[in-house]
Order: sequence, then C-alpha cells, then structure tokens
Amino acid sequence: MRRDLASTLAIGIDRGFFYGSGSANQPLGLRNLSGLATIDFGGAGSGGGVLLPTFAEVVAMETEISASNADVNSMAYVADARMRGHWKTTEKFAGASGSTVWEQGNTVNGYRTEITNQIASGETFFGNFADALIGMWGGLDILVDPYSLSQKGRLRITMFQDVDFVFRRAESFCRGIDLT
Repeated sequence: MRRDLASTLAIGIDRGFFYGSGSANQPLGLRNLSGLATIDFGGAGSGGGVLLPTFAEVVAMETEISASNADVNSMAYVADARMRGHWKTTEKFAGASGSTVWEQGNTVNGYRTEITNQIASGETFFGNFADALIGMWGGLDILVDPYSLSQKGRLRITMFQDVDFVFRRAESFCRGIDLT
C-alpha cells in the first residue's frame, strides 16, 4: 500500500515538473518557464484531434536549443505514449524506406527519449535535463487519520512531499506543440 501511495505521489511530482503553475502552492513547471522556446507542430500527422510533428519539426527543437549554445550534456526528448506510437509509425522523410522517427535504443534524432503519460497529448519537450534541478526537503510524510472518517469505518491517509524545481537556463529547453 505504501508503494501504491508513493507511486501516486511520484506521478503528481512528474506532472508538476512539466506543468506546475508556480502559484497556489505548486512549483513552477517547465511548461510555464519564462523564455521557454516553442516549436509549432503544424505537421501532417493527426492524433486525437491534435497535429503531430514531422521529423523536420522534431529536428527544429534541437536546432532551437543549439542556436542558444545549450546543446550539451543530458539532451533528451520527453513525450507521452501516443507520441511514441506516432514516431514508431512515421517515416523520417518521404521514401525513407521504413526508417521511422523512433530509432533503435529508444532514441529520436539520436537522443535518448523518455515516455511519461503526464505529458499532454501532442506535446513534446526536448532539452538538456542536466539544467533541471529537483529539490526535495525532508522525507515523505504520511499521516494516518483514523478519526475523520471513523463513523464510516474508514481511514484517511494524507501524504506530503515538499518539492521544488529550478531550471538553470530556459534556453536549455524547447517545447513542441500544435499551437492552432
């Protein structure tokens, strides 16, 4: 049960890393980082009502970071499972003889690629994740409250983990999304 609770909390931290608002006791997530480069996916692919990227648009994300002299260290793509499915079935170029965007060794465009379903459908992040710091203060606090719901014969379990994110350079990251 503790493992299930910790897993649920980890999913929340994962989502906060990418989409935290920076207000209402949420840390500032990558998506809301001031100065974050964005590439518009106006590509030909469509999935779930959103436009999905062409290989050229994926390369444009790398180019955006490289133009800012930030393409070093731990460069990686992060996307959701649907994006991985799109990349596995999309050729890099017309007549690419079956060479898909998704490459051997779970890479895209030669870079490590991580999949999390906390990323919004049709969206991708790319960057130097060595420039992302995650601070966790204290241990995982678990409070078991046998009183609040005792009339119903239930326990209330509350978990708390103090977390914050710091991004050294906004130029180290790029977000790709269909902006239409």
